[in-house]
Amino acid sequence: MRTADESLINDTIDRYVEGMRTADVMLLRSAFHEHANMFGDFGGELMAAPIAALFDWAAEDLRPGASGAGHRVDVEDVEIAGDVALARVHERDFFGGDAREFFTLVRTGDGWRITCKSWATVS
Repeated sequence: MRTADESLINDTIDRYVEGMRTADVMLLRSAFHEHANMFGDFGGELMAAPIAALFDWAAEDLRPGASGAGHRVDVEDVEIAGDVALARVHERDFFGGDAREFFTLVRTGDGWRITCKSWATVS
C-alpha cells in the first residue's frame, strides 16, 4: 500500500505525463521545480538542459496526442528520505519508444516537484 507521500509523488509524475500527452504546458510546468534540469540520450547524443527547454519545445512543437496513443508511465519504485525522493520509472510508447527514467523530487511549499529528469532510451 502506498504512503500519502508516494501517492503525491505519483500525482506529480502523472501531471508530467498528462502534460506531455495533452500538450498542456501549464500542467507540465506544474510537475517541475523552477530550477529543474534534464539529462538523457537524444538521438545518440547526451542532452543536458534546464527544464525550460522542455517547456519551450512543448509550447512550440508538441501537439495533443503526439506522444502516442499508448503513452503511459509505470512508476516502479519510490524512495523517500525526508523532503527528497527518487522515483524509478518506465515510460512506454513515448513517441514510439520506451525509456527508463529516474526522477529526483523535492517537497516544496506547493507539494512534490521534479528537480531532475534523467533517462535512457531502451528497446
